Amino acid sequence: MDEVLERLEALERKVRETLAELEETRRGRGAPEKEIQALQAELRSREQELVTLLAERKGDAAEITRLRVEREEVRGRVEGLLAEIARLEAAMQGVGS
Repeated sequence: MDEVLERLEALERKVRETLAELEETRRGRGAPEKEIQALQAELRSREQELVTLLAERKGDAAEITRLRVEREEVRGRVEGLLAEIARLEAAMQGVGS
């Protein structure tokens, strides 16, 4: 009978040890899950930043195109004015001669 009680106590100890290890494993598994959730949140945040930056880049590209067109218009006007000035200077030199 004593032998049976000793074996039951040993079995009970093993069950408690196993339960303690199981609990420790469960707690240890919770930390990586929280880390994964934090990383997923950071990834979503970065993804939103990327979308915002791409939208800004697209807007910047449109602005650059508009400015280039405007620059060409101004350049055309300046060249026209320079041609007019050269014509007037030539006319003035013709009058002065």
